[in-house]
Amino acid sequence: MNQNRPVGSSRTPKRRVAGPLAVALLCALLAGCNYSTHTLLREDIQTINITVFDNTTWRRGLEVELTRAIVNEVKLRTRLRLAPPLEAESTLEGELVSYSEKSVVKDEDDEVLLKRATVSVRFRWVDNLTGREIVPWQTVRESKLVALSRSDPLADTVFREAAQRVVEKMEREW
Repeated sequence: MNQNRPVGSSRTPKRRVAGPLAVALLCALLAGCNYSTHTLLREDIQTINITVFDNTTWRRGLEVELTRAIVNEVKLRTRLRLAPPLEAESTLEGELVSYSEKSVVKDEDDEVLLKRATVSVRFRWVDNLTGREIVPWQTVRESKLVALSRSDPLADTVFREAAQRVVEKMEREW
């Protein structure tokens, strides 16, 4: 132990400076890497109307489930407010292009244990004020392997994943 140190002195002042200094350095690094707290969506668009997606598959009712998943994802991950068609500044529209379910694993009694669901969704996002496409027609494909003992229906699971991809595509590319 150092006997020459004055009584009551300690090394804590250095620690008190190091913490804020590390935070400041981290902020500078993040700012230098173009990280931002701003939204990745266009800031001039505040409202959106999401139409019920068309369904080109033979399975009816899936378009409603898909649209519900997209609405929920937009509410969860964006600042956009849902609005009726005549009041919305933008419109998200699209179609369920394909949906399939395939058995992957069966047990000895031929009961399905694992299924794979695959979905293809085509969509675009339009600025209602100018008529221009914010996001031109794009297609997202999602495939999900699901154990059938889960409580979520298979379509809900894969639609939730596809909805996440749709919202990601609505964000600005850097």
